[in-house]
Amino acid sequence: MKRLIILAISAALITSACRKDIHLNLQNASGILVIEGNINDQPGPYSVFLSKSVTFYDSNNVVPVSGAAVIISDNIGNRDSLTEVSPGHYQTATITGTVGRTYQLHVSSEGKQYDATSILHPPVAIDSTGVQFISFFGQTQIRPFIEFTDPAGIENYYKAFLYVYPYTPNTVPRGKQKRVSPVNDRLSDGITIQTSVRANDDLHTNDTLQIELNAIDKAMYDYWATLNSTTLSSQTAAPANPPSNISNNALGYFSAYAAVLSHHVVLDPAGFHRID
Repeated sequence: MKRLIILAISAALITSACRKDIHLNLQNASGILVIEGNINDQPGPYSVFLSKSVTFYDSNNVVPVSGAAVIISDNIGNRDSLTEVSPGHYQTATITGTVGRTYQLHVSSEGKQYDATSILHPPVAIDSTGVQFISFFGQTQIRPFIEFTDPAGIENYYKAFLYVYPYTPNTVPRGKQKRVSPVNDRLSDGITIQTSVRANDDLHTNDTLQIELNAIDKAMYDYWATLNSTTLSSQTAAPANPPSNISNNALGYFSAYAAVLSHHVVLDPAGFHRID
């Protein structure tokens, strides 16, 4: 049974004692291929996005790459040639994401070949959903979190992120949030892990929240953990270049993962309540 938890935390002092300098190599040269590909244990189709990198200071622009040959295959011989459904957006037709299989991505574009491999690990159930109310100098931040039990005896890697659907009139639903929370079990093997997730901006009364937990492989954890160490933490591959699992110096990632969704909860003046 998934449980709901509510916590109140007061932070009276913030210092620089825990400061750590992160040096992330920003790819300011434009024209490098950026690949963003995913396959998971949910029903397809699955997507691969191809674009050209832009400079760090021009990161709002996306240059899609059309006309590429994109193939996803698995370790038991299934193979799917993706169709370009819109500029730079390639979509599967036949392949399915299955726990335990290893998936390969092959991209041929402008005379160059790019390859990546990712393992689809088993999903991990969410045990409970909660909300922290954190007070900073008279202002309160709302931070949702989940708890889950890590499978013992094996290395596990996760990322969690948030969906936000405001009920407030005349607001635009924000949907899937860009901020990602990568988690590993290096210090918590086989025990309950609690991880909080943040929205792109402040949460408000009557917002409806849902958290997704993905079981990912180590290469994807390293990718998101590096990106999360900077102010560029988001579910997008460019313009930063954390360690990619794609060959031939492409930017981005190819990720196979298992997904689990929490209950929907609504923030209300009393705290929050579950609606499903």
